[in-house]
Amino acid sequence: MSARNLLTGAPEVKAPEAWPTPEPLDDLDTPTPPAFGAPKLLPEPLGSWAEDTAVRMNAPVEFTATAALVAAAGVLGNRVLVAPDPEANPGWLEAPNLWALLVGEPGTKKSPVMEAAFAPLHALEGELHRENQRRRTEWELDRRNRKKGDPVSEDDLQPPSEEALLSHDITPEKLADLLEHNPQGLVSFQDELLGLIATWERPEKAGERQFYLKLWNGLSPHTVRRIQRGSHYLPVCTLSLLGGAQPGPLRRYILEAAKGWNNDGLLHRFQLCVYGELPPYQRVVRPPNSLKAEYTARLEGLAGLAARLSGVPQVELRPEVTRPVLTFDPEAQVLYLQWLEQTARESRQPSTPTIKRSLLEKQAGLVPKLALLLHLPLSGMAQSALPTTELRGVWLTNIDSDVLFSSDRLSNGLRRLSRLHFNSIYPTVWNWGYTLYPSATAERVIGRRVDPHSGLQQRDMLAEAVQQGHRLGMAVIPWFEFGFMAPADSELARRHPDWLTQRRDGSQVVMEGIWPRVWMNPFHPRHPHLSASQLAFQRCHLAAFFFQLLGRRPAGLAAGV
Repeated sequence: MSARNLLTGAPEVKAPEAWPTPEPLDDLDTPTPPAFGAPKLLPEPLGSWAEDTAVRMNAPVEFTATAALVAAAGVLGNRVLVAPDPEANPGWLEAPNLWALLVGEPGTKKSPVMEAAFAPLHALEGELHRENQRRRTEWELDRRNRKKGDPVSEDDLQPPSEEALLSHDITPEKLADLLEHNPQGLVSFQDELLGLIATWERPEKAGERQFYLKLWNGLSPHTVRRIQRGSHYLPVCTLSLLGGAQPGPLRRYILEAAKGWNNDGLLHRFQLCVYGELPPYQRVVRPPNSLKAEYTARLEGLAGLAARLSGVPQVELRPEVTRPVLTFDPEAQVLYLQWLEQTARESRQPSTPTIKRSLLEKQAGLVPKLALLLHLPLSGMAQSALPTTELRGVWLTNIDSDVLFSSDRLSNGLRRLSRLHFNSIYPTVWNWGYTLYPSATAERVIGRRVDPHSGLQQRDMLAEAVQQGHRLGMAVIPWFEFGFMAPADSELARRHPDWLTQRRDGSQVVMEGIWPRVWMNPFHPRHPHLSASQLAFQRCHLAAFFFQLLGRRPAGLAAGV
């Protein structure tokens, strides 16, 4: 039968069977999404920082909150893991790495928001870079000064590994090299993420796309073999990723995934995908506050978090690769399992589209990740509630060191100690007859409130050490380095000779090398150390004091009042 005969014999369409006249959509109500209250949804200081930064920048708060979450996830990496269902599936572990996408039209401040959220990470990366340069210089000097016949170890033959946190605009080979020497994971952000994804569509980039898909998993091993660069074995590879995208180009990838074209689950891995619009312009002038400093300190503290979880159960991921693992408390475990069952039932319905099923299945791991990020690192629980089994302390002195004489040097020093897993510091607060912090007692007793060094003026070194140390989870124990000793020509000795111990012949000076010293009587009821330490203890919420030379004095000096 010809096509003409088919058309001629086709039944006539009657009026009731014809399509109805389309109705206009203008009258339909557009659903209004609920307001995003960052301070209520997110813990401190994340929520307040996100809201404050969004207001100051006139940017969507959805962007600032999401970018801050990815920054925290990037610093934490795979240092701490979560077991979503240890009873039924003990091998199921999740690293808290996140992939997120900020979707907005050009000019919606995607890039400035990412820069602001990642500013603390850039500071950490700068410190790591300086440390890498120092170690490389030392290695090259040692190699240059090595003589023939000197013993050589394997470490002497290879340059020191490069420590890193951020990765931008690098090849997959270089990324694999960084991950090999930084098994805790890396973090990256791309202004236009779809440009990177577009390069993966080329046939020669298929391996790179698969490599990134594995990095999202967080705990998978990976082997890279190249003829010229050799092989890299990554026992654990973890990457957090944040990027910006415009709605138009993103539409194409969504449609392709919905139709099953090139749908390997890449798009679903961006589990935090937020759309933002610029709020009405309003110039807001807010007074300076500590939110930026608190946000920075909290992110920096995440790098040393694993050292403060030494009492938490550990799991061996690979030979010589162990990580602490946390679980839900009983009430949260019940709620999670109920939600997981409901989500799994919906995902496995025959009517559920493939694109939605893929999204629902990946949310089973997203919820534990967010629970770990929000409850533990950002709430500060890891710094106070979890046990530690080791005391790792270091003394901070003003002798042959300038770390106490600058706010920046003190801050950088404490951050470095945190990365090296120290959990206690002993800053000097009394030396050479002066206090190194503003003391009303010292001003009353010796006429000077603080040591005359220029680096201690117009600031409270002890308060800075306590504030920053506590943010990093460190115990701060002031150190009276000079103990009960003072220079013989000090203002304290001149004003209060009756406070000094003396020999039977009435002499008081003790030579310490070439330096004449005097010793204060520890039993004197008006001894300045007691009142000064009590005032500092109350003002700074200190855990303890350390008096050096407390239990001894030079022979021949009387201790009686």
